[in-house]
Amino acid sequence: MGPLGDAQLTDLAAAATVAEGGQGTVFRLARPAGTLLKLYHREVAVLAGELARLIDLPARETVATRTAWPSGRVFHRGRCVGLLMPAAPDRFTTTIAGRPRLLELQFLLYPRRAMWAELALPTEDERRGLAAGYLELFRELHHHDVVLGDVSMRNLLWTLSGGPGVFAIDCDGFRVAGRPPAVRPADTAGWADPAGPRELTLDTDRYKLALLTLRILLGNHRVTPEEVRGKPLLRGRLGPALSLLAARAAEPGRRPAAECWLAALS
Repeated sequence: MGPLGDAQLTDLAAAATVAEGGQGTVFRLARPAGTLLKLYHREVAVLAGELARLIDLPARETVATRTAWPSGRVFHRGRCVGLLMPAAPDRFTTTIAGRPRLLELQFLLYPRRAMWAELALPTEDERRGLAAGYLELFRELHHHDVVLGDVSMRNLLWTLSGGPGVFAIDCDGFRVAGRPPAVRPADTAGWADPAGPRELTLDTDRYKLALLTLRILLGNHRVTPEEVRGKPLLRGRLGPALSLLAARAAEPGRRPAAECWLAALS
């Protein structure tokens, strides 16, 4: 979806509520088809200029099929109160216990639960394909100096339909390196940079990318590069090339870029 431009809230017709989150409520619009409205809670501060910068970034063109990239700002009484974005494609949705659910990253990282019995989980080769998909997405965003900032198991989607594929939602927390985010992102527990609180940069992104890659490959929601470095059993499962990258990821300033992980996977 290309940029839709600015819209007034009073001109939009919401068809249904899709989700409720910490920052706002997401609605499906009656038109344009396939468009969602994220309406921020009143207390959420929005930097309208930074949101416009994000919408207009060249990165949008290269990751359009793998992200719900913001496509327009929504105003009400002169204040930016929300954004427009595309819905995730249907292949990133499944049915669990009779209800539709997005195929969130969490399903890849925890042991199978009874209520997930009908969910088809990936083979080892498919896990590598999914890890490669996320690595390619990070590589493209980092190529355009886009920092993802927060990595959440709810905001990264996957599918095996039509082959391993990935998709990112809630992209309004992304920002250009050195610029503030349009809205203050969360820092999901268990995914923080152990180097401590500091500005989110490409280096902090690379640590979180290491967490993402290792956790997908090992099917473990808690494993860290530091743990891999200290446990021969985990290094044996990963192999020497990936283990070496995990060791580097544990050292701020030396963390490997996405293309290094991709080369090791191939």
